[in-house]
Amino acid sequence: MSAATLQFTYRAAHRTGLLESGTVRAESAEAARELLFSRGLFPLEVRLERGREAGRPRMSTPDLALGLRVMATLLESGLPVARALAAMDDLVPAAWKRTLPALRESVRQGTSLGVALTAAPVGFPPLVVGLVQAGEAGSGLAAAVARAADLTEASAETRRAVRAALAYPLILSAAGAGSLALLVGFVLPRFARVLADLGQDLPPTARTVLAAADFARAAFLPALLALLVAGALWKVWTGTEEGRARWHALLLRVPLVGSIRRAGAVGRFCAALGALLESGVPISPALSYATRATGDAALTARILAAREQVVAGGSISNSLEDRDAATPTSVRLIRTGEETGRLAPMLAHAARIESARAEQTVRSLVRILEPAMIIVFGGVVALVAAALLQAVYSVRPM
Repeated sequence: MSAATLQFTYRAAHRTGLLESGTVRAESAEAARELLFSRGLFPLEVRLERGREAGRPRMSTPDLALGLRVMATLLESGLPVARALAAMDDLVPAAWKRTLPALRESVRQGTSLGVALTAAPVGFPPLVVGLVQAGEAGSGLAAAVARAADLTEASAETRRAVRAALAYPLILSAAGAGSLALLVGFVLPRFARVLADLGQDLPPTARTVLAAADFARAAFLPALLALLVAGALWKVWTGTEEGRARWHALLLRVPLVGSIRRAGAVGRFCAALGALLESGVPISPALSYATRATGDAALTARILAAREQVVAGGSISNSLEDRDAATPTSVRLIRTGEETGRLAPMLAHAARIESARAEQTVRSLVRILEPAMIIVFGGVVALVAAALLQAVYSVRPM
């Protein structure tokens, strides 16, 4: 089987502005784009035929990281690729079991591991595929897979840290909401009925709380329906490339949220680009692969626009700065790397700084969020308790 075993559909523009659609066979999506460029076409969209790339399920990041680490360890021990894949069955998470037979069969027929990953039943991130293909091209497959495992493990660790930081606020929210529901939905209404049976009126504070609770119950279903409709429309909108890019661009403009999102995305991009360059991937495809690690469609579009400037002869740092595709700190570090000839190490340094900045900002917000939630829930519970006590003290002896 030849390396060019995958068929891609594409939409491309001629220099004259005319659009063209068709199919092309290539080893990867990036190779298909380069082939279209060589034909004088500007690719607007390139994807696996019949939408296989979008329709395939994805592994969780921790499962992917563990499987890549096992593969790297087996390859570093000197096993050939086919033997390493055969030995992974009992060592990897269950999520890998679906794709290992297909990978083994592809490699057995002579396909490279990078192409096998591209066509696997489970979708592998383009960054991982790019690193593997770079390793097969000469930088060393075992080292490339190990680098992919390092990046995936770092991503999994960041997500774990954020989830752990948010665990306590979520528990606090659930406990506070449950307490309010018990007081307002059960205790206070029952006490109101007791007072009504005694022919006495509730005090104004208790009546206000009960009126607010009645309004919340009446508005709950309409609000829930409106929320579901809005969520469905949002999902449809963000399911398109243009809608997703607009939504991500809007998030980047939100104070604080935008800075966290930008720092995290730029950190992932710098880490990916540094790893790809260190593995020997040329700058043009490396920029394309690294954009997939950002997780932000708006920044991806800006980086791809900067890539065109780089291909035309511009420097990476100036191109990223012109397109507002990176943070000022990362631009300065990249410029230093270009001037000193140590671009990959400086990209790795920029990745550490930006990732740490994003994580530290999130942790700081969570630390502020915890006392704020305690104050808010405590204040509301105190109001309801005060209304209940006022109702108790208003009971007049018969």
